[in-house]
Amino acid sequence: MTVLWEITPQKVQMVIRKIVEISRPRKLILFGSYVRGDMHVSSDLDILVITGNEIKNTRKESVRIRRALKGIIMSMDILVVQEGKLEELVNTPGLIYKEAIRNGEIVYESTS
Repeated sequence: MTVLWEITPQKVQMVIRKIVEISRPRKLILFGSYVRGDMHVSSDLDILVITGNEIKNTRKESVRIRRALKGIIMSMDILVVQEGKLEELVNTPGLIYKEAIRNGEIVYESTS
């Protein structure tokens, strides 16, 4: 039985394609329970979107991405960070960025 909010590989691929199309990120990393393989009914898809430094307002970019994904019914947690700020955030205790970088799966990386 398929649940409407279920995270499926097909939905994940649609999300990846849409984010790449709309945001042109440097890198996309999936992390959390989906990558570990221990999802459950209330799991969400954790996505780290690493942008170039030309994106000045990452919160606005996150909203823009979410709006573009509105037709994909699935719980998602989307973090947007500038490439230049990532190292600082990775080294800040208590933030999820270190987990995402260490244990995440790179699903897209820009060649330019």
